[in-house]
Amino acid sequence: MALNLTGSRVDGTSPLSRNGEAVLGAWFGQSSWARHAVVTERNAIKVDDGVPLELLGPLGCGIQTGAGAVLNTLKPAPGSSIAIFGAGSVGLAALLAAKVADCGTIVAVDIQESRLAKAIELGATHTVNPSELDAAEAIRAITGGLGAQYSVDCIGFPNVVRSALECLQTPGICATVGFQGIPNEITIDHGQLLFGKSLIGVIEGDAVPSEFIPRMIELHKTGRFPFDKLIDTFEFADINKAIDAAHRGDAIKAVLTFGN
Repeated sequence: MALNLTGSRVDGTSPLSRNGEAVLGAWFGQSSWARHAVVTERNAIKVDDGVPLELLGPLGCGIQTGAGAVLNTLKPAPGSSIAIFGAGSVGLAALLAAKVADCGTIVAVDIQESRLAKAIELGATHTVNPSELDAAEAIRAITGGLGAQYSVDCIGFPNVVRSALECLQTPGICATVGFQGIPNEITIDHGQLLFGKSLIGVIEGDAVPSEFIPRMIELHKTGRFPFDKLIDTFEFADINKAIDAAHRGDAIKAVLTFGN
């Protein structure tokens, strides 16, 4: 945790400095808005030169998190049902992974209609807007009254986590990857767990990056994991436009480039 979240060495020092002052490094050892980053050997993943770098950046965090929650943690059987709460880059990566896993019923939940339309384009079988109706009830109706076998919470708000748990059948498993800071107290009905439902916390898709990132790249090459459809690129000089587009929902995953 200290190495991944603080950007420093174990002893608290940093390999980077500016004007003689120490500068903390990159979140999870990833370059972010920078041309270079100092990382450990384990955090450096070798990839083919032919893969566009602007597509690979998001694999290290958001896309790995969503896809890994499905393929590494939940491991749904072909034909199973899954509900994904949040249709941003993490949730839509989870949706693409659900397609890879051959899930039969894939429900995307989001309050932005443009995101729900994107989810349908990428393979969702159903969508639910929780600003219009109760998401858990709608998912139970979609699944013939049973509830989904799996769910993924990509938001972390207490009411969303509760919905992601309540929409499940028994037994059912919810993987929560959403993060709203610490502390983030969530109250759930103990009966939801007592009768066979599980709530699992997932960090970075429970992935070993040196194994999972090449796997995602290979799936992309075969057309089974088209994560490039989640990405919009912006020149670094247009960083404010990228942030605005992300806030409006016009860009799902904004990637900054440095030209040549």
